[in-house]
Amino acid sequence: MRAGFPFLLTLQTGLVALLGLAVAGTTAASDIDKERRWAEQLQDQLVVGEPVRLIAEQQDFFALYTPAVGKVQRGGVILLHGLGAHPDWPDVISPLRKNLPDAGWSTLSIQLPIRPNEAGFADYPPLFPEANVRISAAIRYLKKQGLSNIVLVGHSLGAAMGAYFLAQKTPDNEAVRAFVGIGMGHAPGTVAHTPDALAKMTLPVLDLYGTQDLRGVLGSTKARAVSQVNNTGYRQLAIAGADHFFRGLETTLVKRVSSWLNRALSDVKNNADTSASSR
Repeated sequence: MRAGFPFLLTLQTGLVALLGLAVAGTTAASDIDKERRWAEQLQDQLVVGEPVRLIAEQQDFFALYTPAVGKVQRGGVILLHGLGAHPDWPDVISPLRKNLPDAGWSTLSIQLPIRPNEAGFADYPPLFPEANVRISAAIRYLKKQGLSNIVLVGHSLGAAMGAYFLAQKTPDNEAVRAFVGIGMGHAPGTVAHTPDALAKMTLPVLDLYGTQDLRGVLGSTKARAVSQVNNTGYRQLAIAGADHFFRGLETTLVKRVSSWLNRALSDVKNNADTSASSR
């Protein structure tokens, strides 16, 4: 399974009206058994980082925390994976999770709500509220580690969930200093329509995609840019030769994300003392 592909494939199939009905009339919850299987597998093979359990509305969920290394500790990055994936997914998420700490950013890669293997994108919009409470729990966790400079970085459906979270006005999302959306698509009439969410955001935004990305990503570049026309902190960046999963260009992906974060948050203070005391 390629995380994110079903999300963007459906954008080409005329399901958007059905998706709007799904959000309005369906109550869905994550497949907890599948989450536990993912968590067991990841813990068995984990080399970099440490497993943690977070609590969101009395339901615990799995995450991987990797502290920043070196003297300069810039803050914390919450990583949001694509459709049906997990916190150490080899495409996009794992390279960022393992390598951003070398640039001074601690990473917290969380398990987002997922559906059974046979589910498609139409089953995911009802999970966005559940994703919101998990992202809030992740923010609170990073704060407990002494990290006041918090960033959301999402890929594909995870980027849509992150954008939707930031479009809501809550005390938790006010703690987020910047947003990186990688391979953002569009789904008009649903909560996953990223241009709608971006239009409500004023914080620094990096809209990152590949020149060989999926049609739903490439076809919505203008809509995303227009939605941020009044945001001076917005940047849209295409990586030459990259596909939706940045395969073979993982090093470039990490460099682009870390360099943009360092520039966009150039006023970030060193969190070394508070971070060190909390570990």
